[in-house]
Amino acid sequence: MNFFAYDENGKQLEFTVSEKNGNKLLTLDKSLFSNSKKLRLLPELSMAHAGDEGYYVMPRNIGMRADFQVFFKDRPDAVTEYSKPIMSFYGIKKPGLCCIVRLERNYKFRYEILCRDGVYTVTPIVNFEKVDTDYPYDDIRIEIIELPESAGYPEMAAAERNIRLARKEISPLSEKCEAREVMEYQRQAPLIRIRMGWKQSPSPVKHQTPDNEPPMHVACTFADVRSIADSLKKQGVEKADLQLVGWSIGGHDGRFPQFFPVEERLGGETEMRKTIEYVKNLGYRISTHTIWVDSYEIADNFSWDNVATDKEGHYLQIGHYSSGYAYHVCPKKQWTNAIQSEPKIALMGENGLHFTDVISIIEPDSCHSPLHPCTTAEGIVYSQRLMHFNQVLYGGFCSEGAMDFAIPYLDYALYVTFGDGFGHNSYELADRYLPFWELVYHGILLYNPASPTINFTIKDPRDRLMFIMRGGLPSFYFYSRFRTGAKNWMGEDDLTLEALDESVAAVKEGMDIFEQIKDLQLKYMTDYIFAEDGIEIAVYEDGTRIIGNNSDEAREYDGHSLEAFGFIVERRS
Repeated sequence: MNFFAYDENGKQLEFTVSEKNGNKLLTLDKSLFSNSKKLRLLPELSMAHAGDEGYYVMPRNIGMRADFQVFFKDRPDAVTEYSKPIMSFYGIKKPGLCCIVRLERNYKFRYEILCRDGVYTVTPIVNFEKVDTDYPYDDIRIEIIELPESAGYPEMAAAERNIRLARKEISPLSEKCEAREVMEYQRQAPLIRIRMGWKQSPSPVKHQTPDNEPPMHVACTFADVRSIADSLKKQGVEKADLQLVGWSIGGHDGRFPQFFPVEERLGGETEMRKTIEYVKNLGYRISTHTIWVDSYEIADNFSWDNVATDKEGHYLQIGHYSSGYAYHVCPKKQWTNAIQSEPKIALMGENGLHFTDVISIIEPDSCHSPLHPCTTAEGIVYSQRLMHFNQVLYGGFCSEGAMDFAIPYLDYALYVTFGDGFGHNSYELADRYLPFWELVYHGILLYNPASPTINFTIKDPRDRLMFIMRGGLPSFYFYSRFRTGAKNWMGEDDLTLEALDESVAAVKEGMDIFEQIKDLQLKYMTDYIFAEDGIEIAVYEDGTRIIGNNSDEAREYDGHSLEAFGFIVERRS
């Protein structure tokens, strides 16, 4: 079989086929598309017809709660197209072929799933016209991993995991817990983030200086953090990592990349050091929040020379938060800034999983500054360096999302993706949502499934069940809601100091629920079954099944009575 890409004019460009570890490696030489504006890759490989047995499995992007299947149904013409996939592979199961298709992330790409006149295709698209993407600079490389025709999405997920394990790109969580005490502790402990202070977000002052800086809201002082720790101890929460957010000057998103001096309105550095030692003496762990992607003009170390630029020479202004317009820093400069500043923060004495925001939930920016040009592939390398540096410096590393390039150095993901609701933001060709990412990566790292499952014990029943069924580690957030007139992506229900005892009780309830299944953090999730009438079953490698009722009515299944949105844990000896 020959394999082709097509440029914007429909010109056919042929891949060279070789072998890599017994699999097909397709290479499209950059000389073939050096002047192309857009490439469509491998549409014929996935071609199927309405009525065929099988499906596609597509990875979610940063704004969805779940990956999805597309079945080859009779339907009107339809198209689904999206960018920023968190996994750089997709699955095809059709008559005569079952495989996964793995794209090297040296270019940014998007997926198009098309049904036209009863013919289905999946096509990765690389667009060189966009001003914030790369020029053609490297070959395009794609692996095709063929599986038995009888295989399905669980085998596809296992194939991806096993390839990355064999190539030493990732390692099992069990090995991390054996090697690092902080990981053994964290797999049994909730991450409790505490947003201490912030200015209005989005800010009415888009270009801030010390003279026009808006006031900062103080939500939680360092002394208040000690009160939270005391309440956790009093209510019997045995382990926890308290993560300080907005501890630095100006609060959260206050003056990045400037962190010092520690915000005086929260108590300053003396109180911060006192709090770190106090929390550690209670037997808990404590960590801090930093960020290197975003920068604000108000920072005393802000430099336009650090900001990434697009092909037209414009600075990358992406986001509008507490300090006004955020400017993305070139990945090369992020690395330089971090290694200069993070060691000073580490000297404060934290001992938990250090958090660096954003870096794992976005594709690294392409930078076209003549001073520090950086391609997508180079950006990934510098992002990985930064993550690894912090992992070694602090003993553990966590971040916001779970892009697959980040997994080698990511110990915990605050949420795998953003999302409004399971099945919300649905795509026209998404027939069924499933936890495909979890089937690949559960047992590799710790994670919370989606932003709405933060504070899962105070969320609606569907979110609570999703947290359990998708294998999450309990993650809680004091003052997760802080945006004014804008979306609070972790929901409107919150933990607060004003309701301290009730908030800590929600943490304790979560850990009591988690106690039933915490050992499964060390196991791979090997299957996810959609049974009948909303019954879903997560299967683990030791035979344990978590049976959930994803419906608003009580159900009977396999000898079990399940209340609406309830679950049971079935152990196999």
